[in-house]
Amino acid sequence: MRKNSTEKIAGILVSMLALAFLLSGCTSWHPDWDRSIYPVAEADAARRLEKADRLSLTAGSRPELLAAIAAYESVLETDAANYTALTNLGHMYILLGAAYTKDRSEKIRHYQTARRYNEWAMYTHPEFQARMDGGEKPWEACEVLTPQEVPPMFYWVTAVMYHFKEGMSLPEKVVNAKWIEWCGIFLHRIEAIDPDWGGGGVQFSLALYYGILPKSMGGDRKRSDAYLARSIEIGPDWLINRWGRAKYFHVRDRNKLEFEKDLQWVLDQDVDRAGGDYAWKVYFQRDAREMLAAVDQHF
Repeated sequence: MRKNSTEKIAGILVSMLALAFLLSGCTSWHPDWDRSIYPVAEADAARRLEKADRLSLTAGSRPELLAAIAAYESVLETDAANYTALTNLGHMYILLGAAYTKDRSEKIRHYQTARRYNEWAMYTHPEFQARMDGGEKPWEACEVLTPQEVPPMFYWVTAVMYHFKEGMSLPEKVVNAKWIEWCGIFLHRIEAIDPDWGGGGVQFSLALYYGILPKSMGGDRKRSDAYLARSIEIGPDWLINRWGRAKYFHVRDRNKLEFEKDLQWVLDQDVDRAGGDYAWKVYFQRDAREMLAAVDQHF
């Protein structure tokens, strides 16, 4: 029985790899759940985690972000199932790709790495682990996840969306549109169990979700706009919502005045008081400054 299952999986993987070869940049899901190769040494892991957490608080540049990433990865050398390290790596690799990487293929690698770290973080949930071991996909098994696993669920979605936007050509996006549908499954799970998590980030991502999908697959401009407005109501002091509204929605709508207003608002905020992770807030302000300096390139 196991041999037949293995052969089926091998056949599926061959087909997926062939498609990826034909459509360069096309992404496919390859599970990698074995995090048991390292010994567990809790005391050493705690010391390493403390160092990594400390570095993450001031990770406002590429060298600082890389140092924090290396520190969290060192935690996994002594505790391969450390949820905090896995989750932080799951969003730091997204930031590394989005904020500090220009090369397309390198961006893709970072987003894929982020997605896998988030899958490993979710895999620390026993029931999710059992369902994955039974052959389910992450978006199929996510219905058992709890508020504890909201961060890796959300960052899984973020990694996929960045990969979709920055790593794929239009034909590749058409082929991989299902990934956006799978993002929706995660987002609606988060909405059901912890809708206010992330200062409106969940609603902002749902606005992107309904805005990206074609109508034939559930895309809905009105729902997208409603979620976008709701994101700012929930997180009025979070930079992500106004930064994202300018970057994606005002540009789409050719609304230069509101684009400038939102980005200037982002720049006017005290990065230490605004909601969200420090490293991301630094990026949002830097990106806002760069977009304002080149505003005519966006319109």
